[in-house]
Amino acid sequence: MNHRPSVVAPLERYVDARELAGLMGVSTRTVARMVAAGMPSETWGMARTRRYLPSEAMAWAQERVRMRPEPGRNITPPGHNRRE
Repeated sequence: MNHRPSVVAPLERYVDARELAGLMGVSTRTVARMVAAGMPSETWGMARTRRYLPSEAMAWAQERVRMRPEPGRNITPPGHNRRE
């Protein structure tokens, strides 16, 4: 018996930094900063060009925003006095 799904979802394609920047509404410099901060990407070929899966990159960016401290919130670790 053959159990194939009736609807096949298209595979996500990799994009370059310029296209990712457009999808995310940021500059290519911001994409480069996010890569330096650990955003998932892959390097391809001899030229070592970098490519991104948009869903992974956007999920990473959303998590970073979620983890950011609230404005005005004291982020000094407990037990550490701030010098004024």
